[in-house]
Amino acid sequence: MKKFLLGVLGTVIAGIFVALFTLYINKEKIDVKYNLSAPIPIPSEKYSVQQLKIQNVGNAIAENLVITLNGNIQKYEIKKYSGQDNIQEFELTDSNGKQICYPKLPKDGSIIITMNISKPDSLKVEIKHDKGKATEVFSSQSKIGYALLFFIISILFYLVSSTKYFIDDYWISSVLQYDKKKILTKQQPFYFSESKWKEIKTLAIKNELAEIRNETFISVEGLKDSKATFYLTAQNLEKLELSDDEKKEMISETSEIYLKNLRIEYNRTYSEYEYIMAFSILRPELVEEAKWNEERERLLSNYKDYCISRCYNFYDIPNTAVYFDNVLSSIILSDIEKSKIKQDIKQWWLKNLKQWINGLSSDSDKKYIEQFFQTEKPNYFTQSEWDSIKNIANDKYLEIILYELSYSSKNDYEKILRKENQKINLLSDDCCKKIKKYAEQLYCLSIMEDSLILSHKELVDKYDFTLLESKRITAILKLIDKAQSIEKLLNSPVEGIDKLEIPESVEKSFWNSIIEYRTKNAELNDKLQEVNNEELKLKVKIEKVLSQLTFINTILDSPDEIDRIEDYEDLFSKGNYENLRKIKDLLESNNTREKE
Repeated sequence: MKKFLLGVLGTVIAGIFVALFTLYINKEKIDVKYNLSAPIPIPSEKYSVQQLKIQNVGNAIAENLVITLNGNIQKYEIKKYSGQDNIQEFELTDSNGKQICYPKLPKDGSIIITMNISKPDSLKVEIKHDKGKATEVFSSQSKIGYALLFFIISILFYLVSSTKYFIDDYWISSVLQYDKKKILTKQQPFYFSESKWKEIKTLAIKNELAEIRNETFISVEGLKDSKATFYLTAQNLEKLELSDDEKKEMISETSEIYLKNLRIEYNRTYSEYEYIMAFSILRPELVEEAKWNEERERLLSNYKDYCISRCYNFYDIPNTAVYFDNVLSSIILSDIEKSKIKQDIKQWWLKNLKQWINGLSSDSDKKYIEQFFQTEKPNYFTQSEWDSIKNIANDKYLEIILYELSYSSKNDYEKILRKENQKINLLSDDCCKKIKKYAEQLYCLSIMEDSLILSHKELVDKYDFTLLESKRITAILKLIDKAQSIEKLLNSPVEGIDKLEIPESVEKSFWNSIIEYRTKNAELNDKLQEVNNEELKLKVKIEKVLSQLTFINTILDSPDEIDRIEDYEDLFSKGNYENLRKIKDLLESNNTREKE
């Protein structure tokens, strides 16, 4: 009876403690936590980078946050909880610190402040809100809370364990919920059977894995101190009283959870500082290397895309090379990883440079190609790759210049032939020869056009024939003489054209064909003139007949109209005119009878 009463009393006391604890944890409260990362020095700069993450882990909205940062802060960036949040920023007069006023932070809301600090050891953080102050994640207050919680659980455990008859499923479930490691590190107690203890350990492993799955992290850095990392260390795993099969299950499940959380944090990495932190995480001892490398490659791919997305002026080759060198030197990479990401960046850069050069077309785009010709090869490209880009630039520059030449004047041709155009000297010798040849052809064409309106002397005064080869000059003069002879032949009278002397520059067959053309053309013009004359005569006759018919029709309607014809008019012959008079008389006599 006494043991029964002790059991009942223990149950009642435990129930009271559980009710009070449940009421405590469900009370509405504001709990703002912050985590200040360790300073990370940047190799190429004289400052370190630190990140401050502030999160509301309570169940009520924290309003009017005042964040005071005392320290030598050179620069900082704020990642807001919401893009619409309005913040106020102030400089502290007594130091180089900052004070930031943030309107409100809802439940589970967080903000991140990334800072460049010259003296990281001097940084002091103070965060206030309407209901109190924020505490650091691992502050003494948190430790006191955990200690108090552990103390309460210990009392409950002692009360429940005080009697052998109170060891039941409620005791087992309480320990499984609040102190699973105690079960996993404890040998089988004498008062449990082997099957019962195995059941308890199985539940403990299941609940521990569930708790590991539900872990949340402020940043990727939190994975270093996670429960999953604890179980993926061989030294910690050896402390557990588990069978080989249970250890294998624990390693497999924990490794999967760890890699999943790692992937989530990788995908939430957006700034250079976050990438630095991500690359600083080392592979846990018991994670398979192949799976780790797979996640690491995913992080490398994300970082490559991040670097590329911030490379706005990739055609500015020197500055782009410096940019890529800086972003790659700021993170910890193995030689293989660095080689791979440099290769990926190089292929992207090479492809986009070629596409960009191919897209240039106007005269205003020439300056970009000229700048490229004066740029030295960066270390990212091999000589053959660099030469392939230069070949595309040569072809594009040649295309633009040749297009411009087709609309240029003789002065432009002369500058090229005299090698006074310095821009084409940027091109290869082969391209320069093509431009010179094209300019020479256009120069000759201009001479040929002017030869039709200018004399030999005027052509010599206007053009510099010394710029041309002697063979080409002879050919041009021959063509000019031929053109002028043909023009003279075409403008000469047809009579006696066959007696003109054939010039040496004109082939006899061609000369005779022109004479034949002029002769037949003259004959055709004569016949055409005859046809036109006959057509004109016929037209006059047709007009006269039409006029006669019109007049006859008028007389039939009004016989007196015949009197209007004057003697000098030749509309009708004399005989026809007399016949019309008779018709008039007949019509008038007929009209008189009808009136009678």
